This record gives sequence, structure tokens and C-alpha cells, in this order.
Amino acid sequence: MLDVLNAIYLAAILISSITLYPTDETPVPMGKDAFVELKLHREWWRDDGKGKCSYSGVLVPYTRTWSEEVRRGEEIVILLPEPDKIAGYVVVANRKLCDGKAAESILRAGTPSTRKPFFGKRQVDLHTFFQAGDMLQTPPDKMPPWMPQVIDRMSLLAKTDKNAQRFIVESLPELHKALPGLPSLEGY
Repeated sequence: MLDVLNAIYLAAILISSITLYPTDETPVPMGKDAFVELKLHREWWRDDGKGKCSYSGVLVPYTRTWSEEVRRGEEIVILLPEPDKIAGYVVVANRKLCDGKAAESILRAGTPSTRKPFFGKRQVDLHTFFQAGDMLQTPPDKMPPWMPQVIDRMSLLAKTDKNAQRFIVESLPELHKALPGLPSLEGY
């Protein structure tokens, strides 16, 4: 019975996810205490697709501060936490901007793959796409483990970076709803 409920929940999360694409090539931050602003879009044929709407957000690195089970063939390997090593990147989109309409506050997040061209720096590019889940519809106990860490990092950066501060302040109602009681958001 529990497996059926988990399957239904997973299906609902997948249905509420949307596919986002970066609008431009965006170099990824190489330090873990950094972020990059970026613009995103959906497929052109959607009602809110490229040319009609865009999404704005940030690309933030995360480190794995938790153990993780990985299946390698028939074997299950437990990866130990590596808090000093960048494990991946998260895009957090906080605004949907459509022609002729006021900006819509959202909170969607996902983990894009990055690539390193033969010459150049690691980046997300025009061919990168990822599933951006609706963090406002995700129960706190099902929140991806990287989400609180990424918001903690943005809150820390907001103390010295005006763009990080703007992101946090613009997103406060959604962040408080998605991550109730997150200590780094107190005082905002």
C-alpha cells in the first residue's frame, strides 16, 4: 500500500515539473560560495514558451553533506558526505515574466547537467535542459536535500552581494512557504 502511495506522489511531482532551458550559455561558479544569475525558457510551442515568457533565477553550486545510495549494476554503494567538494548545481527560478503581464512569483528548482567544452570554462548551455519541480507544491519532508543548503548559501551571500539580497527579498514569501523555519531566513 505504501509503495502505491509513493508511486502516486512521485507521479504528481513529475506532472508538476516543467522542462526549462537556459537562454544563453552561462559559466558555472567554480567556488562553492558563489552564484550566477540566469534567464530560462520553455519550449517555443508552449503557451508560456520561448518568445512569450521567460524565467529568471540563479545557478548555485551545492555540496553533498548527506550520505547517498548509488546503484552500480547489482551493487549498492553508499557515498559518504563530501562537504568541501562541489557535487552539482541547482537552478532556482523565482520569477516568470510574460509579455504584457506583471511578473509572477514562483519557486521552481532543478539540477541541470553542466559541460566543459574542449576550450573554455564549465557551463550550462543552450542544449542543457532539466526538470524544474515546483518547490511550493513539495512537502517539506520530500524537499530535495540540496534545496535548504542552496537557500542558506544565497542568504549568506546576500549579506555582501546586492543581487543575492534582491533574490532572497523577492523570494521571501515563497521561501517561507517552501522551507518553513529555515534559520538562515530569520530576520528577513
